[in-house]
Amino acid sequence: MRRTLLKTTLAVLACTIASAAWSQDARYPTKPIRFVVPAAAGGPSDVVARLFAEKLGTALGQAVVVENKPGASLTLGTVAVAQAQPDGYTLLFTTSTPIVMVPFTMKKVPYDVQKDLTTVSHLGSTPLVLYVNGTSPVQNVKQLVDAVKAAPDKANYGSYGNGSSAHVLGEMLNRQAGMKMVHVAYKGVAPELQDLLAGNIMTAVADIGTASPLVKAGKIRPIAVTGNKRSASLPDVPTFAEQGITGMEPFSPWWAVFAPAQTPRPIVEQLAGELARIVKLPDMQARMLGFGIDTTGTTPAQANEITRADMARWQAIIRDVSYINFE
Repeated sequence: MRRTLLKTTLAVLACTIASAAWSQDARYPTKPIRFVVPAAAGGPSDVVARLFAEKLGTALGQAVVVENKPGASLTLGTVAVAQAQPDGYTLLFTTSTPIVMVPFTMKKVPYDVQKDLTTVSHLGSTPLVLYVNGTSPVQNVKQLVDAVKAAPDKANYGSYGNGSSAHVLGEMLNRQAGMKMVHVAYKGVAPELQDLLAGNIMTAVADIGTASPLVKAGKIRPIAVTGNKRSASLPDVPTFAEQGITGMEPFSPWWAVFAPAQTPRPIVEQLAGELARIVKLPDMQARMLGFGIDTTGTTPAQANEITRADMARWQAIIRDVSYINFE
């Protein structure tokens, strides 16, 4: 009888604890949520994160605060979320770089994507663009190659981080074009473009949205885009393939939200549902198009599948350029 009573008591206690945990999840959120962005303020991740933060905060009835943690090839902010409490109040808002590329370009990555993070939702993707200063005579890739070979001591290109997709793209361009531009890494797109404006780098690889005001003002010039077709945002700019540079089609970074592993499933599903709804709002669709982003909005299962597939693809790409020193 005593053993039976003890077992019954323990069973009731376990159910009570589980019920309390579920009740806590059901009340989520009860305090502000943090969007940790592993890139510098003013860059594409930061700008897009703030748009979603405002909408998500309204939907959930709690403030969503954007916190920038740039540095170490986007790993500082990423590991901060990977090590955070899995309670749904610290989320990672990032491009694909620290998720599918950095794990294969850095020798010591302070997190394991599969073990430390769970994908909440993929929000959209955008092509990368090769830019030159607006005063440069360079109008296309061929002219860039000629300019590099004519002044190799001044030939360099910027990216938004060591080991980023922009870095790999630049090195692949070097190899295919038979030239050698020196890589200059920045802690985000904004400081990279500022140096392009200042004439400190010959060219820069960046997204469409952040660079758009500078392009419209004539201060920088896009000369090539990644992808299988021209971007609707830059219809007059030919793809790399159109200019004889192949293999650049996969270089289209995506944006997604991640949570620490072990975050309660109801919370992950709730966040994913709200994000998928928000990304389909007409005003958000218009804003994303302005940034050159093709929107998606996925379930956690779909997002996880995309993440895993992209990791495998980038592992193969990085293996192909193993001669590059990413450290």
